[in-house]
Amino acid sequence: MKRIVLTLILLSVMLMPAPTATAAPTSGWTVRGNHVVRAGETLFCIGRAYGVDPWAIAAQNGIINVNLIHPNVTLAIPNMPATLPPGPICTPQFDQPVQQPPTCSACTCRYEHLIVTGDTLFKIASLYNVDMQAIANCNCLYNQNYIRIGDKLCIP
Repeated sequence: MKRIVLTLILLSVMLMPAPTATAAPTSGWTVRGNHVVRAGETLFCIGRAYGVDPWAIAAQNGIINVNLIHPNVTLAIPNMPATLPPGPICTPQFDQPVQQPPTCSACTCRYEHLIVTGDTLFKIASLYNVDMQAIANCNCLYNQNYIRIGDKLCIP
């Protein structure tokens, strides 16, 4: 009996039609243009170049892992404006407004903090009762999750 059931399951799988190729997924946004990925580019730097949500770029192009894109792949850039945190900006490949990188704010250090093992920007901000973004802006930190042991932070 088990053998018959297994045979029927195997036959039904074998007789299923092969999947057909479909066009790239779209999410209902209009496409502003196409961008060919260059080595070292990320969806976030591409998103900053056009002021577009990187998650929308991923959805528009059927990208599952936003941290994994390959050079020479052409991405459709959807019309999904977004304000992104500061960071690297890729060179735009079609005429669109570019979100300029924010300048670091000049600040007066009330304290100086030496980063040690286990420190996070959240912990440091809590320690000095200062906003994390204020510390990041004062120290030109583009990625609030990346601080290095041994560096000194100016605490405004």
